[in-house]
Amino acid sequence: MKVAIKEDALIKDVDKYCEYSLEQWRVPGASIAIVHKGEVIFQKGYGTQKCGEVIPLTADTLFPIASITKSFAVLGLALLVDQGKLKWDDKVIDYLPDFKLKDPWVTREFQVIDLFCHRSGFYPGALEQMAQWGYDRKDIQKGFSHINPITSFRSAYAYINVPYLWIEDLIEVITGQKWGDFIKENILSPLGMKSTDMISKINKSQLTTGHILDEESRTQVKPVSFSIFPEVFLAAGGLVSSVKDLSRWLLLQLGHLSLVSKENMEFLHSSKTPVEPFLGYGGGLRIFDDKPYRVLSHGGLIAGIKHRFLFIPESDAGIVVLTNLTHSEASMGISDYFADRIMELPLKDYSLELLEKEPVVPMIRPKASGLKIDRKLFEGIYHNDILGSVKIAVGDDSDLEMILGPKNAKARLNHNSDQTFLISFIRDAGASAGEAHWGTATFSKECLTLKGYEDFENETFILNRT
Repeated sequence: MKVAIKEDALIKDVDKYCEYSLEQWRVPGASIAIVHKGEVIFQKGYGTQKCGEVIPLTADTLFPIASITKSFAVLGLALLVDQGKLKWDDKVIDYLPDFKLKDPWVTREFQVIDLFCHRSGFYPGALEQMAQWGYDRKDIQKGFSHINPITSFRSAYAYINVPYLWIEDLIEVITGQKWGDFIKENILSPLGMKSTDMISKINKSQLTTGHILDEESRTQVKPVSFSIFPEVFLAAGGLVSSVKDLSRWLLLQLGHLSLVSKENMEFLHSSKTPVEPFLGYGGGLRIFDDKPYRVLSHGGLIAGIKHRFLFIPESDAGIVVLTNLTHSEASMGISDYFADRIMELPLKDYSLELLEKEPVVPMIRPKASGLKIDRKLFEGIYHNDILGSVKIAVGDDSDLEMILGPKNAKARLNHNSDQTFLISFIRDAGASAGEAHWGTATFSKECLTLKGYEDFENETFILNRT
């Protein structure tokens, strides 16, 4: 007969491991909550809301929760399915006649379920950077109709945020409510998640400060402003919450609170898209089956924060870890340690394993050549169907500048080699990204190729001089 978990010992162990892990990864601050057998048994804040200042983090501290939002978006669809207003296999185009992808057959066959389980066939992260450059959701949706898939439809997993934009449209068409209003009225309020809301409705001064590591050495923790991404991709990442409120979310997932039918909750908790031998993706959730019991989780990541929530239905337990540093796997290590501890498995130092496997190292990126070349040769207007018109001109400091998008986002182009330049977007000059290098701009005859690298290596735009 299995011995019941001693909650006091569990809390003590996780608390100690949390402090250790946060120190390993140099995280300025974090909040954690644990639920077990229908009760919130632990809530605590660690560290500070802003590096260099004493502003204690608590269980009430608000964070942008980024992609944790996805599970809320899909639950919203489940509510409509329960009400008979929607079916999981309904065709998107039947509700949204303007829905369009490059392949007419895929456009016709794209179902509601395909909007959230990352099997569209397009490359990971497709077009999401456009939000940082001042393009709005409609621009990005339109752009999606011009990109080519990299795999056949429904044949492979690739994590993409853009399809969640159509979840917002779908809910608005069916209910007559904006997505945020629908989620608040039908999910947040009934669950008593009083502090949770859309990021666009929150006073930004109420949020913890986000942090990143400097590019050069990857040792200096520095504050960073949150990007525009959550405000454009609401259903994919637009909620703000606290671990106090997210404890309610865990209790819902574990069956101690109820909003949708048991049938649909099981549907959301089952894999729709295989990812690896022991991993699948369901209703805004990753599902692991490499331990004695299934583990369901999801992370959240934008510049400045990195989170994870995790729950184990068979153990009737869950944890949420919110952190205010991007370059950290502390939330992953802490939540995996908790999972093993609650299942009484041999304990591993996951944070150390992750740090040794993927150490935080300086970025190795191309450097500016420092050569004086005739930059006027590259001036002109370049165009494609996704980005529209892009202007290349010599700026006031004699460097090339690139201007694009509806807000005239500006980037510096620093010469690298031959006809290739390094792209550095200028924050607040029409863009919410940067000063960091985004990628390269290469000129060839009458063409301009914009190519991302590292995190954006799949993104390539080819433009023709007009």
